[in-house]
Amino acid sequence: MAIVGVLHVGLTVADADRSATFYCDNFGFQIQAERLADGDWVEHVTGFPGVQIRIIHLIRGDLRLELLEYRHPSGAQRARSFNDAGSAHVCFVTDDMETDHERLLRNGADPINPPQTVVGGPNHGGRVVYVKDPDGNAVELHQLVRPWPE
Repeated sequence: MAIVGVLHVGLTVADADRSATFYCDNFGFQIQAERLADGDWVEHVTGFPGVQIRIIHLIRGDLRLELLEYRHPSGAQRARSFNDAGSAHVCFVTDDMETDHERLLRNGADPINPPQTVVGGPNHGGRVVYVKDPDGNAVELHQLVRPWPE
């Protein structure tokens, strides 16, 4: 097989600085690199003539998060609804659901519902909650019943 791994997860955001602060402060990411991408090659990759994208690469351990702020052409300023095709989410494992959930809400996440206990499936008995980041992107916290694999 030619696919050898996952390089990053990308999120389109309205304000890359605001989102970088949110993910660094709440999830321990650090800024790895930032740049403005434009020109012929980016136009061909995205399919947008004259595109300009501010990109901030965040890193935490082996996880890389790419924040894309489309400066031209700009798109919708809020993410799609969770049930829309094409919508995605990032899930983080926590060992203290209530503390992390409360911290997220204090630091700019929009609540959906309180944490819930999973019923059925491989994560039966675990705890889960979804919130929205400052752009409306879905963020999941999951507290597993069994310890996270090392």
